[in-house]
Amino acid sequence: MTTLGEMLKGPCSRSLWDRLCPLLEALDETQAAAVATGLRSWSPEQRPMPDRWWAEWLSGDVRPYHALAGTRRLGRLVDVESARVPAEPEADRDEYEEANDRVHTPSGYALTDGVASFPYGAIAVAAPSGLRRLVFGAVAEWHHNGGDVVGWSTVANGPLTSFLDGADYHDNPLDIRISRTARPWPPRWSAAGTPGRRPGRGCGRWTPRRSGRAGRGRTTVTRRRRRTTSWASTFPVRFSYDAAGRRVAVGRLRGGPVAVLDARTGHVLAGAPGPDGAGWEGEGPVALDAAGRLLAHARGSRLVVREADGGAALAEADTGLVTIHAMAVAPDGTGFLAVGADGKDDPALCVLTPSPHESRSGSPSLPPALTAGGPIRPDRAPDGMVATDPMSVITARAVWTASGPLAFMSSDVGDVLFGGDGRVLRLSSGPSVGAFTPDGRALVTVGCAEQDEMDPIDVWFLDGPAGRPAQAGRTLP
Repeated sequence: MTTLGEMLKGPCSRSLWDRLCPLLEALDETQAAAVATGLRSWSPEQRPMPDRWWAEWLSGDVRPYHALAGTRRLGRLVDVESARVPAEPEADRDEYEEANDRVHTPSGYALTDGVASFPYGAIAVAAPSGLRRLVFGAVAEWHHNGGDVVGWSTVANGPLTSFLDGADYHDNPLDIRISRTARPWPPRWSAAGTPGRRPGRGCGRWTPRRSGRAGRGRTTVTRRRRRTTSWASTFPVRFSYDAAGRRVAVGRLRGGPVAVLDARTGHVLAGAPGPDGAGWEGEGPVALDAAGRLLAHARGSRLVVREADGGAALAEADTGLVTIHAMAVAPDGTGFLAVGADGKDDPALCVLTPSPHESRSGSPSLPPALTAGGPIRPDRAPDGMVATDPMSVITARAVWTASGPLAFMSSDVGDVLFGGDGRVLRLSSGPSVGAFTPDGRALVTVGCAEQDEMDPIDVWFLDGPAGRPAQAGRTLP
């Protein structure tokens, strides 16, 4: 009888993976880690997560063998438009076109006019850690309306949740964030940033008070307008929540006010437009630590750390990047991540480490200084990728997991996912938009319509055989 070890010595293939899966289910954590070494040469696409594993993963019943899966096709934007979960995620184009011609039946939802519109694909996606729901922002139809922002179930057919109707504005929802503690659906707070052809449309916050059915086949939520400020009158907005979803930081990618708000009321806790607003001008994204205690924002190529309460500046350092597109803070506030472009217009990241000191009481206090490591480039990237192009700026995302930092960036020639050691975890030749789950266990990507009419929606599992990136300063085995 062929053993698991002998099977792993054979050439990787999808058929072999299908034979391996039942055997992998019997492994404990130590055994799964050993098998992961043998699967390290397999690409994520050759290790799709089976339906049974996916059901366990979604229910929170996480097993050791789940980490051996590489990816799963969740569907395509046509499924979002029709508010359905595909019975066959890997169905080909003809099957999808045939399904879309069918009328609504009790067994599922087929495409109907006016439910949700993604004529030019998606410009942003948000993914809570549970992955039972995703939020998508559509590319705007400039001659007609803005981009719809809708919530879609990954587990059951049903009406979409409408966060923003494109008929109400004429902008692109370039950044969407969900509070990390958003349970049950809809999330307690969600935000979308646009370039703001209309002043006052830059920052939106939604609360899940249901207002009934919208008449377009989807459930709506009520938008809170109190103390909403025009954060995005000229340039795209970036948002960041703390772990509890109580605070949200707001900034603009190309200069402007930076602020920390109470996520429930919209009250400005620190920064613009308060009395200290003039000193809070920034250029780039923002990031809160898990406790909502520290705020990091960019100022040109420099990263600034402030107290979230009151806004006192604590530390500042140059990242060595030409521009900063995305930012993250270590969960415990002991590190900062900046993602952007280096002097050669290549994608790069910089890890900054605080220099703690002892307070008079003898306990560590907030960092008075930052030490910036040099720019780290991915060991390979899509040929011709320019990290200062508009799409690279818009699509850049960052997350700091318990095992280290991760960065994602896409352009017209493809996308790249890499870690704090430069090791590439994903490389594609097609453009896409993506979002990390807050816990850093997965990346959700959506293909762009210009290159792929099917607009695939995929989840990439980041605990797999490829391994997580090493902590900054550590060497991989």
